[in-house]
Amino acid sequence: MRKNAGKIACIVDAYSTGAELAKALYKLGWRLVHVQSGLTIPAAFKKTYDCDLFETNLIAAALSRSQLFSLLDNFKPAFVVAGSEPGVELADWISAALQLAGNDPHTSYLRRNKYAMSERLTQVGLDAVSQYQVTSRAQLLSALACLKVYPVVVKPVDSMGSENVRVCYDECEALEAFDNIFGKENFVGNINNSVLVQEFLEGDQYLVNAVSIEGRHRVSEIWHEKRLNVRGVGNLYDYETILPYEGSVQGKLITYVTCVLDALGVRNGASHSEIIVTSRGPVLIETGARMQGGVVSKPIIEALGYSHMTLTLNLYMDPSRFFREINIEYRLNNFIRVVNLISEKSGVVIENNSRALLATLPSFYLIARTPEVGDLIPKTVDLSSKAGHIYLMHNNIDQLDKDYAQIRTWEKEHKLIVLS
Repeated sequence: MRKNAGKIACIVDAYSTGAELAKALYKLGWRLVHVQSGLTIPAAFKKTYDCDLFETNLIAAALSRSQLFSLLDNFKPAFVVAGSEPGVELADWISAALQLAGNDPHTSYLRRNKYAMSERLTQVGLDAVSQYQVTSRAQLLSALACLKVYPVVVKPVDSMGSENVRVCYDECEALEAFDNIFGKENFVGNINNSVLVQEFLEGDQYLVNAVSIEGRHRVSEIWHEKRLNVRGVGNLYDYETILPYEGSVQGKLITYVTCVLDALGVRNGASHSEIIVTSRGPVLIETGARMQGGVVSKPIIEALGYSHMTLTLNLYMDPSRFFREINIEYRLNNFIRVVNLISEKSGVVIENNSRALLATLPSFYLIARTPEVGDLIPKTVDLSSKAGHIYLMHNNIDQLDKDYAQIRTWEKEHKLIVLS
């Protein structure tokens, strides 16, 4: 008999890092039930979902809430977890219905709707972005007049992965961005019934991952993130570098994010927050009440001893121990940089030299994803359209800088991935 053979876990939308969590639980002998929040799996997630790991897949959109809760109650799951962004709200409702640890479903909208999120921070006295939610071109123009200063950020209210996030430098660009968003289906399968217009925050961007239990928060990692705002193109992910726990900026981020999580009602489970440190201090871009998406745990485990995913796993498998260790500060064994490959045009891959070239770099660790020969890849305009991503690891951050620069040189010379 497998270890943990009698234990059952429920994962809602087990995509991206949620798929990795499912694999880890399956290997540990857990029985798994999957809940699919929508009628179909969003295209951006289809490749990551592994149906073979689950005993059943319940399609919530085809059932009433009472039917869904009744079916799940028959399995008596030990816990319910949101595997990815689309499943956040439903996971809250299921946890409450089954009387399992989770977050209050009546405040779920604060953890999904970016407008409500920032408004909540303002209500409790935390610094938040100036913003307007609009549903027409006329309202957009009014919002621009109120903000007064360009650039501004125009983006969906509840999407993910920098989808259609545009930094706009004039009225025409803002109107174009609005037209590209409003009324369209986004990555998580929702129709954009409104659009967010925000002040542009000047400063460095950071990611803070945490895992919470009973309203207490443990920071698992802090990353310095670099993005490229390409005018007329979009918000491109460049790279993320993990930072030590201690530091002046890190201290400000930890204090601010802890208050943000309290304000948004994150009491149990993983969270992923994106923050800009401005001249006035940290200001939230958004918080997701779930694990950071698209992450490979192996290099992070080597650098820290655990990852955001494994720490989340520890929370659910041994909550008493997790609570006892809530104040542990992480220590870096090595620096990690995740480099996102950027394609300046679309085309068919006729040659992929990534592995051969990257293997010559002293800090190269692994390729998470690059396209195969024959694949049609798009021009990179956001997270989902990147050409791939790789992990660098070294005990000297200067080596990461050198190797990163070499990767970008190879990209410009079209040596890594050759397109027709």
